[in-house]
Amino acid sequence: MRSKFTQILTLLLAFIVHVSFAQEKTITGNVTDETGLPLPGVNIVVKGTNNGTQTDFDGNYNIKAGNGQVLQFTYVGMTMEERSVGTASSINVQMVEDTQALEEVIVVGFGEQTKKSLTSAVSKVEAENIKSIATPTISGALQGAANGLQVSQNSGAPGGAFSVRVRGSSSITGSNEPLYVVDGVPILTGSVGNNDAYGGQTNDLLANLNLNDVESIQVLKDASSAAIYGARGANGVVLITTKKGKAGRAAVEINSYMGFQSAINKPKIFRAGQYFQFADIALESAGFGVGAASNGALGPDPFNDPALGFSSLDELYASDWGDNYIDAVYKDNPAVVKQTDVTISGGKEAARFYTNFTDFQQDGVLQGQSFGKRSLTFTGNFKASDRLDIDASTTITQSNNDRVNGDNNIYSALTTSILEYPGFNLYNEDGTFNTTDFGFSNPLQNALEDEQKTRTFRMFSNLGLRYKITNDLNISTKASLERIDLKELIFLPATTYRGRGSNGSSYKGIHLINRWNVTNTLNYNKTFGEFELTGLLGFAFEGTNRDITEVETSQIPAGFEYPVAGAVPITASNYITENKIFSYFGRVGLSWKDKLFVEGTMRADASSVFGKDNAIGYFPAFSGAYIVSDEEWFKNDILTTTKVRASWGQTGNQSGLDNFASRFLAGVAPYTTSPGTAISQLAAPDLSWETTTQTNFGLDITVFNRIDISYDYYIKKTDDLLLERPLRNSSGFTSVFANVGSMENKGHELAVSARIFEGDFRWTSQVQLAWNQNEITSLQRDAAGEYIPIDRGFATRLAVGQPLGAFYGLRADGVYQSVEEIPASVRARGVDVGDVRYMDVNGDGNIDANDRVFIGNPNPGLIGNFRNTFSYKGFDLSANFQFENNKELFNNSLAFAGSSGSIFYNKFTNQLNYWTPENTDTDLPRPRYGSVQSFNNQDSSRFIEDASYVRLKEIVFGYTLPSSLIGNNVSLRIFVGGDNLITWTDYSGLDPEVNAFGNDNASRGTDFFTQGLNKVYKFGVNFKF
Repeated sequence: MRSKFTQILTLLLAFIVHVSFAQEKTITGNVTDETGLPLPGVNIVVKGTNNGTQTDFDGNYNIKAGNGQVLQFTYVGMTMEERSVGTASSINVQMVEDTQALEEVIVVGFGEQTKKSLTSAVSKVEAENIKSIATPTISGALQGAANGLQVSQNSGAPGGAFSVRVRGSSSITGSNEPLYVVDGVPILTGSVGNNDAYGGQTNDLLANLNLNDVESIQVLKDASSAAIYGARGANGVVLITTKKGKAGRAAVEINSYMGFQSAINKPKIFRAGQYFQFADIALESAGFGVGAASNGALGPDPFNDPALGFSSLDELYASDWGDNYIDAVYKDNPAVVKQTDVTISGGKEAARFYTNFTDFQQDGVLQGQSFGKRSLTFTGNFKASDRLDIDASTTITQSNNDRVNGDNNIYSALTTSILEYPGFNLYNEDGTFNTTDFGFSNPLQNALEDEQKTRTFRMFSNLGLRYKITNDLNISTKASLERIDLKELIFLPATTYRGRGSNGSSYKGIHLINRWNVTNTLNYNKTFGEFELTGLLGFAFEGTNRDITEVETSQIPAGFEYPVAGAVPITASNYITENKIFSYFGRVGLSWKDKLFVEGTMRADASSVFGKDNAIGYFPAFSGAYIVSDEEWFKNDILTTTKVRASWGQTGNQSGLDNFASRFLAGVAPYTTSPGTAISQLAAPDLSWETTTQTNFGLDITVFNRIDISYDYYIKKTDDLLLERPLRNSSGFTSVFANVGSMENKGHELAVSARIFEGDFRWTSQVQLAWNQNEITSLQRDAAGEYIPIDRGFATRLAVGQPLGAFYGLRADGVYQSVEEIPASVRARGVDVGDVRYMDVNGDGNIDANDRVFIGNPNPGLIGNFRNTFSYKGFDLSANFQFENNKELFNNSLAFAGSSGSIFYNKFTNQLNYWTPENTDTDLPRPRYGSVQSFNNQDSSRFIEDASYVRLKEIVFGYTLPSSLIGNNVSLRIFVGGDNLITWTDYSGLDPEVNAFGNDNASRGTDFFTQGLNKVYKFGVNFKF
């Protein structure tokens, strides 16, 4: 019996083994990313076993598994995928990026951390969200991409600068722009050259960076994250990580798009008849009689011009004649913006390469405007041994920027097209420009013949070595060289208004800038049971050399543009400057059970800008985080992740000072015919850094493992502001730089990201909100101990208790509707019904400078964006809305082109509702000439406008062709989209985002005929193989 049982059992086991082997089979397949490209190195494991494999360079794999078993696919940065084994022998998988994982890597100063261990306030921007925006600059691509970042485009001119603020402004005279760091190296930014009267069109060195080389961007917002950059971290830090080659077969990527730009708004101005009716009313009120302007009182005499043939003033007022200056200075056809970039990358683990060529070209919507750049990047990553890695990269960029004369002066093409008398022709009958009729200058001639050209060559080379001393300790050395060669030409021919007085003038500037940087770091990472210790020690040296040559001449011989022999020199100069910064820095981090984290940072910077007693600044920081959700007593199904953060730190700023700000200087000062010298600057040996102290509290929550919420509250105080301190007349100088002011920013930041649907149909939504309140807390005091306000710009006043850039002026209250309303002292000045009624704030019965109050704030109370991304199989749609709320602009254009402006200027059509005896229900004053016109046109709340807006910043619809049509290992996506397509705002100017004074800190929020932004319709293709 036992023998029979044994036989039966043996047969049964054999049958089971046979069946098992029959069920186990080889599964093959291909793994790709969201774009359809193969993913090498994906880990594939049969769940619950040790049976596993990896995909090859082409994303292919094979593994043995039986029916009913589950294959797990894992890859760094991707969501884990599981597939059950059925009857099919082939299983293909498309993996999706997991941007919410706590193990996501975040780049920080001189290192990396996981999202889980991060103790400070850092915003991450994926290159995927910015790659299709039609802009040449990193700063432009950051608009609406990172929470707490206010990015404003100063002008719609191609290649123009953007204004970037991280958690508000921290300086009055220094830069408020963040520090930009590319692959661990700070780079040159800002504007270089002669930007006089260019307003928001100032050139921007960031436009010479290649946006297509960017892999990711991190914005360090609080002091604990930025303190590792010490004296340059006060305004936040933008860390840019560039792309590198990946091991595998050579991959080629081609991206190309073309767009068509047109102005969001064009100026709308009075017709010729409307203008002369306005001028006639103004002159009649001054006693010139009826129809004085139409009959030649201002020069033009349209009523008596037989070619026009008017029989009555009413007929003249209803008519229009002459050329349309606005249409002339704007191009007839949409301006083209286009870009093509080609990337080739690949290699083996021991030697990888990445190379990119990009060609970007952008026409301006105004005549005479264009910007173009070409860049070439090569990066190599080499594994010389198991312990030594070598990285090398070089980027070369050549850019050309042609600009029209700036938008914040009376002679620019756009400004003159608005303000010039209407009714003239731009050309004479012989085809030459009309230069005799215009009051200022011919707008079209200004655009086409006045030349402002900037040519910039930039080279950035970076060499890095990393040596692994032990498994816990490694040392890194990085050396870089950045060279800027900028040439600028401004040529005003004798035929144009600005060049006529000097018989042609020319300016040529050559700026040669070399910056070198050497950084050495020692990194340590060790686990001791439940503790993990990380450490960083570093030394950095940076030097910047500037060699600037400038020549300005007049009497330019015919046929020449540049300063040449025979021209009359006005100025000629060459000067060389150099500054250096030596730095030591360190960071220590300790974690316990991967849920409690603390970190400390210290940096010491020594700068050649300051005197020897203040040359060194120390910048400490501390931070900590606690993942509460890892505690057993807290775990629940709702709050799947809960993390609290806190940080404190100090950073510095010296950007408001030149290389010799603290030193006693003397310059050449001939006495009659003898050579001599004279003091040009008093010494300021006590000058020191502006110091920003910031405290931050943060909370990160994940709800239902689907909704991520991040909140931060911060207090940011800046002391020792660098300002000019007034001096007694006996000193021979009016002022000297000193550390005399302070400022504070307080704010909240909230970011919510939700994965609403997952699967074939995916929908992710993101809202980012930031509130910031700025206040100047101290300034220079006078002898009586009172703070001394500083007046800047048109209506800007800096004062304690007010935000930076606050507007100051009279408060208007409509117009007088009866004589009885007008105070006697005001009536005595000729003010009558229809003129502006100002509030008598001090109650003395008069209207004067003593009635001025603060009337507006250019700093938005709330900024944010709302982004949604949808995808279904091969289709994708993304839309990003950007908004600013509780923001005001001083529309100084209305002081010229408004109803209270001089009659020698044309007016905007929104001023047609001006007061007349027949039209009294209006706040627009009546046309005036003389002193009363000046009374009506004083800086006041009449020119303060709500500039809040909501803008559809970008919308893109794309389709990725399936591999069944184009083959494996190939990805082809086509897309259409638009930038700035819709703007909702109550602002009456051309655009609520612009700023006439570029990046000037104190004069922000002023619009003075600034060129507005453009809407862009675009289409393109992404091709990978």
